[in-house]
Amino acid sequence: MRVGLTAPCLMFAFSDQEMDMTLIEEALNCPRCVISVMGDHAGEGVGAIFHRKTADIERAGKTFWLIKSTKARPPQVQDICRTNLAYAIFVEPATKGGARPTTTVDASTEYSPDGDSWYRLPEGISPVTGKLDSGSAALIFDMITTAVTGSLDLWSYEDFSDAQKSLRFILGCSTVCAVRKDMTSHLGGMISRYRKIVAVARLAQPYCVWLR
Repeated sequence: MRVGLTAPCLMFAFSDQEMDMTLIEEALNCPRCVISVMGDHAGEGVGAIFHRKTADIERAGKTFWLIKSTKARPPQVQDICRTNLAYAIFVEPATKGGARPTTTVDASTEYSPDGDSWYRLPEGISPVTGKLDSGSAALIFDMITTAVTGSLDLWSYEDFSDAQKSLRFILGCSTVCAVRKDMTSHLGGMISRYRKIVAVARLAQPYCVWLR
């Protein structure tokens, strides 16, 4: 499953498979990215979630993905996107059921890139749901692919918000801004370092926003 924006002046035609591979390669080679442990969301399975978000992009050109993590706040995500394109890589939890699903469902109506100016969510996208509070935010994507095989080595990244620290996922902090760096000689890395990649998405301006 892959969807993305197309430029009307583009002179080359690419198959879905070629675009999938390009998106995956760009994400894995990008010096900065967002890595997120994927779980069910408010009673909705992983496959259904990606299908719905893909349909959002087909209709509206982008989709909003609700997150709640102190390691991926809007300013942090916007910062990693400041100098180059950035991507989100979704991985499986270390153990089945290891990603806690959300259970409380509220629907967002507005978003803000800076916490001051608020705008209505775009028409044509599906409801952006989850437990809404002051920590609620959303990543914005304009391309998604689930045609992914292989695993991600978490020891190949450091924590963007805490340089020289290895990535660590904990309950309530399953999405992290990351920087590519060999961390095999550093202590504190995740014991389960290799995670199957579930999906890859490309971040689109303004990349990450507050929700209410």
